[in-house]
Amino acid sequence: MKWKKVFLDPSFWILLGVNIFLIYKYLQNPAIFITLVWLYWSQNVLYGVSNFVDILTSKKVDVTGGAFVFKTSSKNAISGDSAIPQKPVKSDNQIASDMAWGFLFLFGFFHFVLGIFLVTMTKMSSFDWGFYEKYLLIFLIFQLISFIQHKIQNRDIAANVTRMATLPYLRVVPVHLCILIPAFLHLSNLIVFLVLKVIIDIVTYVRVTSYYQKNNTVLNATIVNIDSSISSE
Repeated sequence: MKWKKVFLDPSFWILLGVNIFLIYKYLQNPAIFITLVWLYWSQNVLYGVSNFVDILTSKKVDVTGGAFVFKTSSKNAISGDSAIPQKPVKSDNQIASDMAWGFLFLFGFFHFVLGIFLVTMTKMSSFDWGFYEKYLLIFLIFQLISFIQHKIQNRDIAANVTRMATLPYLRVVPVHLCILIPAFLHLSNLIVFLVLKVIIDIVTYVRVTSYYQKNNTVLNATIVNIDSSISSE
């Protein structure tokens, strides 16, 4: 995804604006830091649920270039052309279902354990439910809009479910750094957590959007080549 397109994407500015505003709110009231930790944990969960539904509802799948390997039929394999997804022995719906439920189990279990760890490390007495509910709703609306937008734009494209199952893990990194680095280096939670969270949030969004746009480019190029072949005949 070219940076010019990034700067023209309203969703990019909404995500960046909300994250910066939350840092501003923290600077005004540092007591909400515990609430922010749980808010970002919940944002990760929302993103994971959205990704699970996205994978599960994929009608066409591409399993190339990922860590998970599915057996493919030899007659449909095209050597030397990794841009064209191979036809799997399993149906697309079966692969999408396997990947979705596998992702949900691993991602869900990880966040369940992390949630228990956060309970033992944070003081829930300072938790601000009003603040939490308000901004969680904002993240929910953003995630819903982003999900619908991607589904509409990529309805005719084979989804690379292996990449879709791994990209969300980038969002859990700030939580780990927030807990571990300050404890060992005596750093400020604000510096380690909030800044890194914003950076990784934006990078993840750009990477995912770039992946979808790349697939759109490949699809359009394929259609043009097919049309050219038909015209020449």
